[in-house]
Amino acid sequence: MEVTRRNFLKGSLTAAAATAAAGALAACSPNGNASPASSTDAKAASAGEIKHTWEVAPEPIKDVAETKDYDIVIVGAGIAGNSAAEAAARNGAKVAVIERTDGIQMHGIDVAAIGSKFKIDNGVDIDIDEACRLLYLWSQQTTNYNLIRTWAEKTGPVIDYIEGMVAEQGFKMVSALSKTAKYGWETLPERWRVYPDAVSFVSDAEPGAVRSDKKTCNWNLGEALYKSATDNGAEYVFNTHAEQLVGDAKSGITGVIVTDADGKYVQYNASKGVILATGDISGNQEMVNCWARITTRADGNVYTPEGGNTGDGILMGCWAGAALSKSPAAPMVHQYTPSSKSFNLTAFVMSWLAVNRNGERYGAELPFEPYLTNGRMNTPGDKAWSIFDANYEKWVKQQWPTNYDVQLKGLDEEMEKRLQDGSLIKADTIAELAEKLGVPADKLQESVDGYNAAYEAGKDVKFDVPAQFLSEIKTAPFYATPVVCSVLTIPFGLHVNDDSQVCTEEDEPIDGLFAVGNVQGDFFGLNYPVHCPGVSHGRCLTFGQLVGEALATDTVITKLEFK
Repeated sequence: MEVTRRNFLKGSLTAAAATAAAGALAACSPNGNASPASSTDAKAASAGEIKHTWEVAPEPIKDVAETKDYDIVIVGAGIAGNSAAEAAARNGAKVAVIERTDGIQMHGIDVAAIGSKFKIDNGVDIDIDEACRLLYLWSQQTTNYNLIRTWAEKTGPVIDYIEGMVAEQGFKMVSALSKTAKYGWETLPERWRVYPDAVSFVSDAEPGAVRSDKKTCNWNLGEALYKSATDNGAEYVFNTHAEQLVGDAKSGITGVIVTDADGKYVQYNASKGVILATGDISGNQEMVNCWARITTRADGNVYTPEGGNTGDGILMGCWAGAALSKSPAAPMVHQYTPSSKSFNLTAFVMSWLAVNRNGERYGAELPFEPYLTNGRMNTPGDKAWSIFDANYEKWVKQQWPTNYDVQLKGLDEEMEKRLQDGSLIKADTIAELAEKLGVPADKLQESVDGYNAAYEAGKDVKFDVPAQFLSEIKTAPFYATPVVCSVLTIPFGLHVNDDSQVCTEEDEPIDGLFAVGNVQGDFFGLNYPVHCPGVSHGRCLTFGQLVGEALATDTVITKLEFK
């Protein structure tokens, strides 16, 4: 991936902190070059004197031009921030939402709705014990099980409320529309199980996953939350960058200092609490290099706009004495790019034989997001291809028995387009295909033979791909498409307790400071789990509602009866 160095040292960092951050960034860079720092800095780094940006607190901002008073101040206007604002405002709190861009920010298509009336009425009653266990074990038990349990138990009532709220604004819930919503996978072995737990929010006029303005349908949810929040008195302040928290871990957090659109420092006091909803770390290369280096080998970032989520909540929290998440970063990397997304014969949708530049099979090929992308990003040369034969329609019907018609629609035209632009390679023999891909012909043939043997046996002893997703590669012509990888988001945040209250390294809650969404740590770990599609947006929505209502009503989420 061509990585763009972003300006992490902008804003309230002192010169000393900026120098330290530059050294830390150089030390963590994939190629190890220390060019951003001086030779003196390099010597200091080797002596252990240079720290990361989040470890070097800037000087407190003193020249505040104006002070404003609120009950609750929320930093960030994504799904989590908007959800918290809506819940807090309709429960009577005076709310301010600080957002660094020029409007609310939404992404995605699906939202997990486990336990909701909508799902149960449609015959989907998921075992919460089972779902929580799979999500927790996915992280190798590095996460906080109680947070996962809260999401699973509270999402039903939250979604039931949201369904009524969006209906008042002309939107409705439908079963999830994205390609990651894999219907029929709930009967697979636990390793590959995917529950039909998610929903999408659409209108009668635009019932699809993407609206006519090119925005995904989660914007319908975001706009509904925003309208309800503002109708209930929440105030949004756009083009405003949160710089520092007011207070610290010992004294408690009582507000946040921002740079407003005119460049002035304004202090927003929060008598009940500050909620950080600042998103993930995918826009902060220093943090990515240190906590999710594998993602630097992806082909791009398709989720966060340039200058978007840069770990501001982590910076402000750590400077005030908060601890980092006790679970590792959990990159969400999917096997598509914007240019490949419309092609239904790619690894994003289909399970084809996947080979690296040596012509060797390198992992389980199911479109079970982290598996194939993690493998691709660790292959020699960071290149891989999906291989299939002329009987692709047969295999599509086999792998997607309930909606193969959707996968096959317009496929002939799309294949011709792909052949013309080079994103689909066609050959009459495996040897010719190997030559076009630049891989060893003998190794590719060996991989094809092994894959065919697994299909014939109905058992993949090497990587355990279920028989439904195996295919033969025997009928010419033969095809290859690149296996691509895009970073959607990298959840990693601040250490929180069961009430989503930010804590110190000693697990002591910091009075007045909460984290929701992707800056909430301890919920995901190692990789983004796909057993429950939409769980990332779902936890944003659910914890936003829970924390917003709890703060407004002077309680905590573990004692809250959501209404």
